[in-house]
Amino acid sequence: MNDFRRMGPNGLELWIATHGTGASPVLDEICAQKDAHTARLYWFTDLRAAIAEAERTQRPILSLRLLGRLDEELSCANSRFFRKLLYPDPQINQVLRSEFVLHWQSVRPVPRVTIDFGGGRRIVRTLTGNSVHVVLDMHGRAVDALPGLVSREVFLDQLAQARHLARARRDQLAALHARARSAAAPPGSVSRAVAASRIAPTKHRVEAPLLRAIDLDLAADTAHNLALHRRIHEAFADRAEWAGIDGFVEWIYAELFEMPPGDPALGLDAPDPFPLSAGAAG
Repeated sequence: MNDFRRMGPNGLELWIATHGTGASPVLDEICAQKDAHTARLYWFTDLRAAIAEAERTQRPILSLRLLGRLDEELSCANSRFFRKLLYPDPQINQVLRSEFVLHWQSVRPVPRVTIDFGGGRRIVRTLTGNSVHVVLDMHGRAVDALPGLVSREVFLDQLAQARHLARARRDQLAALHARARSAAAPPGSVSRAVAASRIAPTKHRVEAPLLRAIDLDLAADTAHNLALHRRIHEAFADRAEWAGIDGFVEWIYAELFEMPPGDPALGLDAPDPFPLSAGAAG
């Protein structure tokens, strides 16, 4: 393993001081993230090491659970947008760098589809996939989860709330989630948040090409994932219990994403509503 990687976040800073921030396979390996030069964030892939760092720095952990791997190009769609839209954003990047210990773990491989155009021309794309940022306190106990892709403004708000929840006493957690559930933003505020992202010229230059492509989808995703986050608040407010972090993540994928990790087809094997008739082939 890369010596700089073994040094942890300090190794990343030493690499940058020595070699700069340009795109490099070595930088990707140190950060454990594809295209790491865009955000320069150090991700732990061993949860025990992340907890040790969290206890040392007195910071909560943001544990990304995803289909596929963050250090591969074709991870699930959510995680690719995180790499392109959220993690490089200056404000988000500063919060992630200074307020959290970062960790990722693959839930299972991401489904891929190959499109054959003939003549040796093929493209490979991911078929589906959701990700969730699980929030852990400095001792590695789950206190919240941020499902799916949301706008940068909403994500910043969620990170601020996550820090507050991670610092709370365990006996305060249910009441804080009940309050957060009651204060959840109405759906109409989401489109305004996306529109607000166009106001900041510096940031807009970075994200405009992608935002133009997914503007409406981002608003819809944000509204949908805020509704899922409300269900997470409800579960904590009702003092739900899970079999550790993995049980919590499995509940999110099975109940909220409707993609049970144990299902080989991830719920994608629904019958074709328009099957070919016996005489329709050809």
